[in-house]
Amino acid sequence: MTTKPRLTDVRWSDVVAEARAILIEQARLRQTITYAELCTMMQTARIHYHSNTMVRLLDDIGRMEYEAGRPVLPAVVVTKQTGIPGAGYFRLPGTLPGEETPADAEAIWGADLQAVFDYWSEH
Repeated sequence: MTTKPRLTDVRWSDVVAEARAILIEQARLRQTITYAELCTMMQTARIHYHSNTMVRLLDDIGRMEYEAGRPVLPAVVVTKQTGIPGAGYFRLPGTLPGEETPADAEAIWGADLQAVFDYWSEH
């Protein structure tokens, strides 16, 4: 079994690029992925799925996608327990206008997820 590099031993841009590529592949397959599955698939660096690093990673990807005018790609990352993203997702640009996690979060996320699936099935 090979050991994944420590985060301090790799470039952050490489970690972001790998995670983004994984999320794009999931979107093209029209599938979600859990935080833990994403961590397992990543080879660039070792990241724990409950870490602040994971939050930063998905925030960076979400912000990049939003600024590029694309749907919020981290919509494909969900918790194993609920099947929807964690609360941090709903603070990303392009998801919700200034609310924490609203009562209709699942409906809003569902629309975001559909937009991601539709976009990446064509690009």
